[in-house]
Amino acid sequence: MIARTIQTARPVRRLARFLKTCLAGLLAVASLYLLVCVFPKPVFAYRSVYQNYQVWSDQPIPGEITEVLDDVTRRLRTSSLHDREVPVEIFFCNEPWRLWLYGRAFHSRMGGATDVWLTRQVFIRASDIPANRILPPGPRPIADAAQRSLSYYIAHEITHADVSRAFGRTVMLRYPQWLLEGYADYVGKGGDFDFDENRSLFAAGARELDFGRSGLYREFHLKVAYLLDKKGWTLQQVFANPPEEHELEERLRAAP
Repeated sequence: MIARTIQTARPVRRLARFLKTCLAGLLAVASLYLLVCVFPKPVFAYRSVYQNYQVWSDQPIPGEITEVLDDVTRRLRTSSLHDREVPVEIFFCNEPWRLWLYGRAFHSRMGGATDVWLTRQVFIRASDIPANRILPPGPRPIADAAQRSLSYYIAHEITHADVSRAFGRTVMLRYPQWLLEGYADYVGKGGDFDFDENRSLFAAGARELDFGRSGLYREFHLKVAYLLDKKGWTLQQVFANPPEEHELEERLRAAP
């Protein structure tokens, strides 16, 4: 009986040791990934500093970056949250694996991403800086490219960092997508948004005003613009008590 108990205990101990080894390995990989994400600068060879912007890239940075950043500043003036005294770190990920890694979504098709949890660093996909545009991830052109320049994407992502700084690092968990992406689009477009036209398109069920079908944030932008510009709410009031999305949609579909 004692021998049988010992024989049974050995596989259990082996399994326990195996599970501990696996757990230790997973923790080591997670720690390494976190370290790489928090300190990306060593793998970006090129750097440029302009005003409060620190730009890093895996390719040489053209001098036209200053014109792009001036346009970013213009767009950010529409935000009540942005502080020009706060340094902004921007990383251009021209190689797809970099955006895959640092974008935290494990794909490289996004225009940009922001780490709102830890560093508030901004990561932008491969771009043509002199032309002030991002390069599309596939053969199709960027949708709404006329309104979504490279400076739009940078201002959009910086706004996510500003919202995180103002309302907490867990904003992605506590606030609806229409508010977070709608406000970032609102600032990113720097006032280049025809409210009445977009409201009419929304009421008519146009594809470009349906995020689910188009992937565009114009629907969310419309909802934020309605509260800020038409109802006169402050941004703090919107974040303190964001309306239910279906209520906003009913108001926007109603006659002006």
